[in-house]
Amino acid sequence: MYSFRKSKKGFTLIELMVVVAIIGVLVLLGLRAYSSQKERAMNSIVKANAGTIQTMLVGYMGDHDILVQGDVAKALGAVIPLENMINPYNDKANIYFEETSASNFVDNSIDADHQGMAVCILIGPNDVRVNARGKLGELLMTPTSTRSLPANKY
Repeated sequence: MYSFRKSKKGFTLIELMVVVAIIGVLVLLGLRAYSSQKERAMNSIVKANAGTIQTMLVGYMGDHDILVQGDVAKALGAVIPLENMINPYNDKANIYFEETSASNFVDNSIDADHQGMAVCILIGPNDVRVNARGKLGELLMTPTSTRSLPANKY
């Protein structure tokens, strides 16, 4: 005669636990990759803001023939495109600040007050440098190399 056996349906508890553990490991690996990519994207926004500010300052120098102390804020303060730019690290913070000390401009110390901002310094008439600060206020472009954006008229 025929012997009837119940067929096994479903998964055991051990099998389910193994699958959940594997999914958990994959999620953790994905989150680590996502957080570093997110910070890189935010730093790219800050560098793009610095590039836009550099272009605006060069345009101001072209219109007014000279850029001297106090003109950086005047050149950037009344320009409409700045309203559309954001600070990716802090939506309540400005997107730029004007540095007055050359030693602070090249200092890579942590300055959390200026995170996500473009920093402008007027070295001399028509000689302004623009850089960007990241999540901890660190400089994103090396100020002594050509990666620090010069905004010179000549």
